[in-house]
This record gives sequence, C-alpha cells and structure tokens, in this order.
Amino acid sequence: MEVRIESSGVALTASICLLLLGCAEQQPNPQTTGSAVTAFAETEPVVDDDDAADDPYIMVVSSSEVIIAGTNKRRGVELYDLQGRKLAGLDSGRVNNVDGVFDSATNSFRFAGSNRTTVQVDVYEVTTGPVELTLSRSFNVPMEEPYGLCVSPTAIYVGDTEGLVQAWSWQGEGPLASYQFATKTEGCVVDVENNHLYVGEEMTAIWRVDLASDAEPTLFAEVDGDNLVGDVEGLDIYTDSDRRILLASSQGDSTFVAYDLATAQQLAKFSIAATSDNAIDGAEDTDGIAVTNASLTDHPKGILVVQDGFNFASDQTAVNQNFKMIDWRSVDAVLTPATQTP
Repeated sequence: MEVRIESSGVALTASICLLLLGCAEQQPNPQTTGSAVTAFAETEPVVDDDDAADDPYIMVVSSSEVIIAGTNKRRGVELYDLQGRKLAGLDSGRVNNVDGVFDSATNSFRFAGSNRTTVQVDVYEVTTGPVELTLSRSFNVPMEEPYGLCVSPTAIYVGDTEGLVQAWSWQGEGPLASYQFATKTEGCVVDVENNHLYVGEEMTAIWRVDLASDAEPTLFAEVDGDNLVGDVEGLDIYTDSDRRILLASSQGDSTFVAYDLATAQQLAKFSIAATSDNAIDGAEDTDGIAVTNASLTDHPKGILVVQDGFNFASDQTAVNQNFKMIDWRSVDAVLTPATQTP
C-alpha cells in the first residue's frame, strides 16, 4: 500500500482541512503559554558533545524499577535507571530514534532504532536481573538516511529525511506500507487502540494516518508559529481514566503541546523549567519524548522523559546533552480539566 500526501511549506488552515480532508477540528488554545513544570531527575550526560542525545524509550520493569533507553546519535544507545544512572550502553552506530514493546514470549523488552550509519533498522533486546542490552537483529531499509521511528507490537515505522515513512515487520519483512509526505518528518507514534499512526512533518503539521485503509492522511494539528512551532519533534500518547492525550515537542520555542487525541483540542502548552534550587536545569530545544502511565513508586500517574538540547550543571556550566524526567502529575496540573459528562 502506498499513500501520498502533498503539502506546501505553509500549513493548511483548520477550515481548509475540514473542507478538504475531513480531519478533527482544532479548538482555540485554552491555556496561556506561561505554564511550566520541573524535572525530578535527569540522566548522566551522554559522552559526546554537540547535538548527541536525541530520543528516549521507557521500559517499566516493576513499580519500583524503570529502565530508560536513550539514543546518543553519535555512537549508539544507552540505558539509564530512574535516578539517571547509566546501566549499559552499546556503540552500534548513529542511532537516531528508538521505540519498543514488551515481548511476553521472551519476558524481555525489545526496541528498534533507526541507524544512520549502517542505513538499517536495529532491533535490541533488554533483559533484567541483571540488566543486559544486546543487538539481536538488523535489516536494511531502502532509504538514504533512516531517521524517525516508532513501533507497534506488530510493525516498525521508519522515516527518512525526504518525507518517506515505511512500515516493516519486526523480522525485517517489507515494506508493508509506504507513506510519502511533502517534506521532512521525524517524530511519530502508533495509536494501537484505534490503529492510527501520527507523524510529525517537522515544519508543517502533525498528520493522522488510518492504518486500516488507503485513505489520505488527515491533518491533526498544524504548525502555526504560535501554538505548535516547528520543528515538530517527539510525539507520544498518554492514556488516563478520562481521555487520551497526544503530546508533541514544539522544538521551535522549547515547549510541549498536549492535545486531546479524540478531538484534537489543545489542552496545554508548557515548558520545562529549572528547579528552584537549580539542581536540575530545564529542557530546551527538545528532540524526542516518551511517556508512561504506569503507576510507579513516588510517581503514581507515570512519568514523562524528554531530551534536553542545552544541558547545564547546577553552577550553570554547559555540559553534554541528557534526558530529563518529569512526574506526570506536574503535567496533569497544567492540562485543561477533562469534560465531565452528566
């Protein structure tokens, strides 16, 4: 299956979207842009300087044990615990984005990475007790530069820097489907519940793809230079008892935008600031993000993990990039309350 979508560098307006594409209507922003949250922990800096850290993936082992995979796109992948300590690493090439699932058959986590050095998709396995990271499989993809990546339990979606997004099996069979966007994409996430794929076209929009049909992708949220500011980077979905939330990294103004997944209503726009004692700095120029709603010790609603493009020590000395961890309750506090049904 191949679906093509052509879009200009200027984002479609919501009204044109409704007329031509039948996509979800966006609501006016109900939040001010002044909302800010802080991190409760941060990972060790990656070993390489400049633009190196990029994308995280969260593995919940138990309520008290979490493993965070993060890419160092200069050399490979790293694993960290919830206190930010490095547990393991693997120099496997310039891995840009990662995403994964728990494999109940092997009682282990597996995640995929887009490897720009080998022009392949890598599949890694993580076992616990003790934590071990292995590269279990790699397969070629017909792209000049694998870039964005996200997964479902049955498929890996990988994009290049020219707007092509392809679906592959975890065994490397494919492409199973291809989607061509007009310009560069990176962040993506699979809504397994509704069989939708959300793709961030960096300077244009977030698109929703119906994986069960050949229909054209529909506009979910446009890059308007005010609410969502290009580059659109990381995307992930958080599910709570009232609604499901699509969270996007609005890299152009170092903020994060939360949307109601069902209606595309914007629920919040917030930043990540330094803690009051400057022990942990804020997050700017964020690339990848990851969320979990798992009830964790000290974090009963889960956590958000984001890449920090400009990392500073407590004395304000610039250090290599890393990943910040935020209690989801802090994010929940800045969201527009869910609509109550009688």
